[in-house]
Amino acid sequence: MAFALNASPLNGLRAAFAALALCSIALPADAQFVPPGIPKTQTLQLAENLYTFRWGAYRSLFMVTPEGVIATDPISPAAATAYRAAIAAVTPLPVRYVVYSHAHWDHASGGQIFKDEGATFVAQERCVDSMRASPNPDVIPPDVTFDDEYRVQLGGQTLDLFYFGPSHGTCLVVMIPRPHPMIYTVDLVTPRPAGGGYLPWDPQVADFQFYNAVDYLKQVEALAEREQLQHVVGAHLVPLPGSRKTGGPAFVGADPVGPIVQIRERREFWEQLMGAVEAEMASGTESFMVANRLDLSPWEGIRGYNKRKFKQLVDRIAAYYAIGK
Repeated sequence: MAFALNASPLNGLRAAFAALALCSIALPADAQFVPPGIPKTQTLQLAENLYTFRWGAYRSLFMVTPEGVIATDPISPAAATAYRAAIAAVTPLPVRYVVYSHAHWDHASGGQIFKDEGATFVAQERCVDSMRASPNPDVIPPDVTFDDEYRVQLGGQTLDLFYFGPSHGTCLVVMIPRPHPMIYTVDLVTPRPAGGGYLPWDPQVADFQFYNAVDYLKQVEALAEREQLQHVVGAHLVPLPGSRKTGGPAFVGADPVGPIVQIRERREFWEQLMGAVEAEMASGTESFMVANRLDLSPWEGIRGYNKRKFKQLVDRIAAYYAIGK
């Protein structure tokens, strides 16, 4: 596979970020959701030298090599402290690389503990603009950036990174931890029990790029087929409203690994919902009326369905079709 190693050191960027951070507001510390009834942290071994670390509802991936560790998203300052301890319980070797899946604070904060031991931070190049525009003093800027593809190599192992344009944010990447037939996705697909989908956990998430969502997932599907991948690894537990009333599970994603077909199923969810909204508007319905007139019955059986939240999602899609990206 040919990789475009379009990496570039970001000279002086750290100082610029520090200056921007002085203007940022104070943030709630470690506000990540913790599902009830489960331990706050968990480390699972997925395959030889491949692990996930969970903090509340958030998961990161790390690889252990003979020369050190490749870790992904630090999550938050408190999470990163527990994350580092979890890695130390597996290996005494240092963390050499930290890879950002994207720039959102709930995944990218807290990396200072890894920077202090000399880790190199890697991100897709658009993350730099996102971090400059939305500074956070707990987000360490990347040392290395890339355009479409990049390979992090250490100790005879690789973590391959792929970017297919804006999706959940502007710089989200998917990752293949070689040689395992898996793809790691953050905020795209949450593995779940077979049968049925699930409602996105937060229909109001501010930085979802609807215009490229379907195409992004199509390209992830094509990558998975080309590389003959078998499993998707997710980065979240997704809470399910109403689970106490039904007696069902409180969340999906307890098992971080699911069949690769779930990427296609998530693409079909967006394709069908966005197509239905577009068709309703094409029939003459104004964007602000679509949520009240669209037949929602095809999605009422989906895990975590909540009529109010689903209408919020429909409103956002209708707004996209009304004004563009």
